Amino acid sequence: LRRAQTHNAPRTHTHSGPHCTMSGGASRVGFLGLGIMGSQMASRLLAAQGPASIGVTVWNRSGGKAEPLRALGARVAATPAEVTATCDVVFAMLADPEAARAVAMVGPDSAVAGISSRASTLGPATYVDCSTVDAATGQAVGDAVLRAAMGTSAGADGTRGGFLAAPVSGGWRDARDGKLLFLCGGSQSAYDAASQHGLDAMGTRRWLVGPSPGDAARAKLMLQVMMGNIVGSLAEMMALTKAAGLDEGTILEVLGESAMANPLTAAKGELMRRGEYPPNFQVYLQQKDLRLALQLADELGVPAPLTAATNGQYIRARQMGLGEADFAAVRAAYDVDAHQEKDGV
Repeated sequence: LRRAQTHNAPRTHTHSGPHCTMSGGASRVGFLGLGIMGSQMASRLLAAQGPASIGVTVWNRSGGKAEPLRALGARVAATPAEVTATCDVVFAMLADPEAARAVAMVGPDSAVAGISSRASTLGPATYVDCSTVDAATGQAVGDAVLRAAMGTSAGADGTRGGFLAAPVSGGWRDARDGKLLFLCGGSQSAYDAASQHGLDAMGTRRWLVGPSPGDAARAKLMLQVMMGNIVGSLAEMMALTKAAGLDEGTILEVLGESAMANPLTAAKGELMRRGEYPPNFQVYLQQKDLRLALQLADELGVPAPLTAATNGQYIRARQMGLGEADFAAVRAAYDVDAHQEKDGV
């Protein structure tokens, strides 16, 4: 069933330049999850530290990934709870809904446990989840964070702290360069705190798309549907080009001069032509996002046959052992089809 929702007017912010100093006074900033994206985002926070800032504290499930951040000046925490107990604004960048729920909500070391234990002199934290998750997960994490904050003496008035869903658009190179886009859902106060203490250091533009975490989750999935289908269609075109005996480089050049030209197909087409897929955004993440989009389409009663077919090819690429490769590796799924047809399978 379609959920009735009144949206706040979208708010945009543009930021540019290689250096950004976080504003808003002294702040303790935390970051949970140091994978291919999170490590770059946390590095941007460290680079943006101004003279009034108190530092950046980071955590990762496997501690070794935190060491490069320690070398840059970050404090490394042993648990998510340690980060949220001591930091004013905490960002999380986790792989999937299961990880987002586990890190935020499960057990005495969780982010929520840390929020509950904050000293009254610190006030409640603002928790900003940048992971791409489904609306239900975003809402569950947000509700848990707000309950924890309200349960502290400092948060009893409900005026400080909060939760913001802020999934990103962009790959690890965009994260490295501070060029991410943030699609945010939550309260204005949480949005303002996140913007002042990190979003503007990590990205060039941000939108408050609605008042709930679900608004941000759904907005991000719209982009992932488009991106996954575009690259899946490109893979199909490249496979057909090769089977027809045409020069792949020439076809990509023609595509680049046509009305369909765009930076995504130019970059991913070249990876497909070379058959080399160093990860920027991995196959398993793109397939996870398409799965979430298909779940949403089913909930809303919207047919999504193109996305369903494309999702099948990303699943095939994962089955081929390419889950950690760049999602342009969906191209390899068509080679399996070609071999099967030649062998009469």
